[in-house]
Amino acid sequence: MMILPLMAIIMDSCRSHQKAAVALEGGSFYTSCYPIESISVPSCKMEISDGGQSFSLSGSIYIRPDSICYFRGGKLGIELMRGVIYRDSFMVVNYQDRVCYRGKNEYLQKVAGYPVNPESLMMLFTADRCEDTYRDKFNFIAAAGSSDRIMMQGKNRSLLEININPSDHTVEGIALYNSRQRQALFSATYSGYNRHPQFALPTIFDISAHDGKNPIRIKADFRQILLNQPQQVNMSIPSRYKVVVLQ
Repeated sequence: MMILPLMAIIMDSCRSHQKAAVALEGGSFYTSCYPIESISVPSCKMEISDGGQSFSLSGSIYIRPDSICYFRGGKLGIELMRGVIYRDSFMVVNYQDRVCYRGKNEYLQKVAGYPVNPESLMMLFTADRCEDTYRDKFNFIAAAGSSDRIMMQGKNRSLLEININPSDHTVEGIALYNSRQRQALFSATYSGYNRHPQFALPTIFDISAHDGKNPIRIKADFRQILLNQPQQVNMSIPSRYKVVVLQ
């Protein structure tokens, strides 16, 4: 099932180039990035639709932005899949069909509309809007901004829109467009924010990706978020499983 490699969707770093930033109204960006070494979600609920197919899963996610995103999913207490996304490659084991999918992260970019790696996924699931990270690691520069919206220009004339709640400064949603489409290639909306000592993190996500064929949508509910806690990663391919390289 082609949806399985996408359980951890979207955003990766592009090659950095020095660019001049513009001043935005009202301090639209945070002044510093979130000081998080890792996030662990021991329990989450996901509703996934891929074209005409849809299903629900329970699972867990662990992200260290410098190295790995590790995730598991199942139903009725039975683990159905397990996967990892590294800085440049991914692997997903489908226990139900006895298949292992693997490949380079460029494949996920084709399907999801934007590149993928652990650092980008940390940005996605924490709704971080640190200007330094977007500029230096994602190759976006600020084009316009106000108290409720930031517009950023990327390479190949792509446009990133960040919508902000002006009352509490949390991110309500992001959308990525290219120069040829009015419909967003990728979008995410956030709600259910929980307050932490230095920031607030969302717990409800509605993520959509359009690859020009079948729209993909993931609704996720993070029941609990733990910060900066180590976690053991157990990932291997069982014997006699079919290995499929996606490219």
